[in-house]
Amino acid sequence: MQLRGKVALVTGAAQGLGRGFTEAMLHRGAKVALLDIKVLEGRKTTKELASKYGPDKVLFLPCDVTDKGQMKSAFQQASSHFGQLDIVVNNAGVTEQENWDMVLDINLRSVIHGTLLGLDHMGTDKGGGGGLIINIASMAGLIAMFIGPVYTATKHGVVGLSRSFGTPFHFDRSGVRVCAICPTMTDTAIQPPRVAATPEEQLKADAHWAYTDSQGGLLQVSEVVDGFLQLVEDDSKNGAVMRITKQKGVDYQPYGGGGQGVPYATRKTRSKL
Repeated sequence: MQLRGKVALVTGAAQGLGRGFTEAMLHRGAKVALLDIKVLEGRKTTKELASKYGPDKVLFLPCDVTDKGQMKSAFQQASSHFGQLDIVVNNAGVTEQENWDMVLDINLRSVIHGTLLGLDHMGTDKGGGGGLIINIASMAGLIAMFIGPVYTATKHGVVGLSRSFGTPFHFDRSGVRVCAICPTMTDTAIQPPRVAATPEEQLKADAHWAYTDSQGGLLQVSEVVDGFLQLVEDDSKNGAVMRITKQKGVDYQPYGGGGQGVPYATRKTRSKL
């Protein structure tokens, strides 16, 4: 997909990876709706990007991704404001928390909801023109991370969701590609400090940074953005799970059935469903 003239919606867009994805798409001629619960940061980022790329290119929409009503309204506002929607990036996320319900709500439930809303707005079977959904997972979606079991479970869920929607069965109906990106630890504000407040937290911090250092250190946001752009521009990728590591750069996680999972119903069989 060529980005010039396209319209994207990005959750968690005020900072970190979300801002990186947003600016990269703006630089290539897209328009972007920025969603974030952090209103001050969101407005500041939008103002900065508007001054660089033009106020008609950006729209900030305060949004709590765990609130279905706010999410639905934000999608409607973005589509109405720009006249179309071509790309959805479900990026908002948090690390392991004591409140595991919140981790589940932000990291998985909101991604499911954002994916379904994206299909509603972009699907050719719903009157849309097709498009692309990219869900931001993590290497924790491909391996076991003992320091964050709930976080790991949510990211495995994001990978499974993306692979399942990124199959011919769904693409034939919607014309929407669905993919996931799994970066290793990235240099953003959500990284924990190396020195923690309690012995238990220090054990987790030591494990976190030992793994990060073993992988060559933190990825820079720009490295993840480069992979993101490859995935956006390669129309052959659907159901793809992109891995991004410091040591190996960008590659794709293999999966049974040539990357498409278990065998799917034939087109003839699907037409009867």
